[in-house]
Amino acid sequence: MLSHTDLALSVWDGSRLVGFGRVLTDYVYRASIWDVIVDPDYQGQDVGTQIMQRILHHHDLKQVELFWLCTRDKHAFYEKLGFSADEQTGMVWARATLARSE
Repeated sequence: MLSHTDLALSVWDGSRLVGFGRVLTDYVYRASIWDVIVDPDYQGQDVGTQIMQRILHHHDLKQVELFWLCTRDKHAFYEKLGFSADEQTGMVWARATLARSE
């Protein structure tokens, strides 16, 4: 997973990993943000906000027109950062689902 990630950001407290986020992108048109994770002991301390801000304003991603956020929860958090669920243009193909139906 990580070896094929275009951008990965981590937050550390000493030797303890407390936050992480990763991006897949073409560096021009689209970027998909995946796996934004914050240690429960550090939630509510702006770690997630810092990860997202660093992704959205990263110098390598300055030309990207549209950021897709892949998440099933924390929608209120992401809406505060300017994300919207209004644009529903995605579809999913799941290999595991197809294998079970064969």
